[in-house]
Amino acid sequence: MPRRKPKEYLLAGLRVLRRPPRWLVLALVALAVEGVYVFIVSAGKLTGWPTYVTYLNFQAEGFRAGHLHLSLEPPAALVASPHPLDPANASLWYWDASLFKGHFYLYWGPVPALLLAVVKILFRIRVEVGDQYPVFGLATLQLLAGTVLIARVARRLCSGLPTTLVAIGVAAFGLANPTLYNLGRAGVYEAAIVGGHAFLLSGLLFAFEAVWRASSGRLYRNGLLGAGVCWALALGCRVTLAPAVVLLFLATVLWAGGGGGADRWRRRMVASIWLAAPVAIGVAALLAYNKARFESWFDFGRHYQLTWIAFTANAAFIPANLYSYALRPLVESCRFPFFFAVEAMGDGALPKWLHMPPGYYVYEQVTGFLVAVPWSWLWIVTLAIPVRSSWRAWRDRRVLDPQSATMVWAILAFLIVGFGTLVVELPLLTATMRYLGDAVGGIVLGGALGSWLLYHRLRQRVISRRLVIAGCALLALATVVIGIALGFEGQYKHFRLFNPRLLDKLDARWSVCRHHH
Repeated sequence: MPRRKPKEYLLAGLRVLRRPPRWLVLALVALAVEGVYVFIVSAGKLTGWPTYVTYLNFQAEGFRAGHLHLSLEPPAALVASPHPLDPANASLWYWDASLFKGHFYLYWGPVPALLLAVVKILFRIRVEVGDQYPVFGLATLQLLAGTVLIARVARRLCSGLPTTLVAIGVAAFGLANPTLYNLGRAGVYEAAIVGGHAFLLSGLLFAFEAVWRASSGRLYRNGLLGAGVCWALALGCRVTLAPAVVLLFLATVLWAGGGGGADRWRRRMVASIWLAAPVAIGVAALLAYNKARFESWFDFGRHYQLTWIAFTANAAFIPANLYSYALRPLVESCRFPFFFAVEAMGDGALPKWLHMPPGYYVYEQVTGFLVAVPWSWLWIVTLAIPVRSSWRAWRDRRVLDPQSATMVWAILAFLIVGFGTLVVELPLLTATMRYLGDAVGGIVLGGALGSWLLYHRLRQRVISRRLVIAGCALLALATVVIGIALGFEGQYKHFRLFNPRLLDKLDARWSVCRHHH
């Protein structure tokens, strides 16, 4: 085989630069998003990332020592107290840890700490590791799963899309609020949310493979098995994802084992076994973990938590939370970074027509996704076009072709991941921004699908195509700008705490106020 001349390599490289393959463009966009993650989590320092808490490290060290409680032991005075959960003992508490029979435990799922323990063992890490590092790793997994899922859905269900439109979806996915907000206070709270969503989306990626193939075969079985493993890990991060996992399980079994034929129910039974086996093992392990710690299969430690906040749930809180997670406004400012979520808004958090229910309180920052994630507006298209086509098929008693059936499953799955994940949070006594991390991935994926469907519907004319791309680019830009702005602030004014010099420079350079602080 003759060797290629240097000139041929150069020409080939120029051709790639002029028209790079889609995978390369998406990889570069994801790499740029990852760079923003590093910038935010490090407060612009890039190295020496600020540490808020080290809960996961204490739990990981407990696992490495062969027990289930934290390596940090409670003060003797707290253990000896007849009422250790009394707020009078708050000075002795390890805030939000669970105290049971003389040891501290975490009520959050064990998977992030287990992963940290494995990493520390493999790389022989002996120093204390802040929670920001596991959160960053889980956010990276979430970005990877979302990017690959966007690429595959675009290629298989919406062929002929311009790479620009797909790349815009990746940027919106990676930087939509509250991803950066959660990295701006990366602790055990965020690890549960980001980790749960990362594994939920990873499972969706495997499930998409199974539904697309909808037949027997190694890749089909591996897709179901991989989805089950990932969804078990999601529950091991955040058990409140259980309703979403159940709905995803049902949808995947129905579509992966679907199609015509008298044996469709047998195929669905086989699919359910492959998918359910790892989930069942994971749930059993999680319940056994509870039993070993708190002497009860279904006790996650919430009742022993060291806090004076009583996390009650009431159906009367649902309207207030629905408004907060969808529509609560942000504050625009002439001061960099221009968009802010307000803490402790009190009665101003809800409009006058929405009654503040007794027992509901407003403290932490929240900005509704319809406000902070304009990309979500594309859900109107996502629901309108396929629902109309499916209605016509049902009316005419036609069986959907495999591609159309997979499209319906994808929309249903994105609906579940984007909105079904918030079901448990809606009756709680307050709303908080980080909980939107349970949903934002599915919301943005559904929006991306809407942008592609709109492009396909209007692609016959050049001007229409360009208007769709321009409009989607503006929605993505607004989503990214707001997401980055809220990441600068974080929950506790992240950059002001850890890099005020840089924040002051950016403030002086970019703010448009004549007089600002």
